[in-house]
Amino acid sequence: MRHASSTRLIWTLLGLTFAAIAVFLWSLSAGAVHIPIATIINTLFDLDGPKQSFIINKSRLPRSLLAFCTGGSLALSGAIVQALLRNPLASPKIIGINSGAALGVLLTFILAPTLNLNWLPVVAACGGILAAAAIFTVAEIATVSPARLALVGIAIGMTCDAAVDFILATSELYEVSAPLVWMTGSLWNRGWAHLNAVWPLLVGLSAITLLYSYRLDLIRLGTAQATSLGLNVRRERLVLLALATLLAALSVSVVGVLGFVGLMAPHIARQMVGGTHRGLLPVAMLVGAILVVVADAAGRALFAPLEVSAGILTAMFGAPFFVFLLLSNTSEARG
Repeated sequence: MRHASSTRLIWTLLGLTFAAIAVFLWSLSAGAVHIPIATIINTLFDLDGPKQSFIINKSRLPRSLLAFCTGGSLALSGAIVQALLRNPLASPKIIGINSGAALGVLLTFILAPTLNLNWLPVVAACGGILAAAAIFTVAEIATVSPARLALVGIAIGMTCDAAVDFILATSELYEVSAPLVWMTGSLWNRGWAHLNAVWPLLVGLSAITLLYSYRLDLIRLGTAQATSLGLNVRRERLVLLALATLLAALSVSVVGVLGFVGLMAPHIARQMVGGTHRGLLPVAMLVGAILVVVADAAGRALFAPLEVSAGILTAMFGAPFFVFLLLSNTSEARG
């Protein structure tokens, strides 16, 4: 049985890797100017033949790489949050981490518009950490069920969203034009500077998260059983919550609020390889990366030369997906 599960995981990872390569190449070709695959290959590997160095190397390549990194990071963050809360409907966006990060970045846009781009990940991380700290404080002060803890997160997220709306409503239009695009979850005008600001951190945090897969399996069993197996549940929860917060907040700092990626990707991965986190985490990471790359490329291609933000497309598919999960879980509970 274990051999069959490992074989299934290997084939799933291989299939998703090929799918990721395919959608990545498509993302380099899609847009107002369609670029043939042959031209893309010539440009990437400096081969003889037609090339489009400016469009690919200066615009689409860093943008697609950023979509890949942030999509995978949001998926990992969602998988951690769902395991910690033992709630399949939880995600970084739903429990308020994304909203806290968004509020921090928006305040920076307004109060310090000339701040160096390299500081945005720090600001976003601080906002996300404050939101997560509020959730963790409630969990420490009062023993609450995972479902109620998720509701606390939703309340904190709504508070941050209200603060964001207030800032947008009371600011001058020229002050919030750039933040408005960013708030929709857009990779428009993202380049190498944005990618270089976050990719080392996201890759490092992702690697650490993969090492924590066994601990997530134990935590999902419940506090009493995990403690009986020798796990320091309080410490591990704090570390994992910090990882989830940083993964989501750093992603939000450069691409804005991409809702539902952290909800959809772990569920799709769970259907592919089951609930054991050794396989779930890498599969969810690839699924999340593919979702965001596809959403960004489709947003460029659908109404070219106009762009539809990736966050709008993920929300269009994510909202019905959330309702489906809600109804499915309600049916299972009644059954």
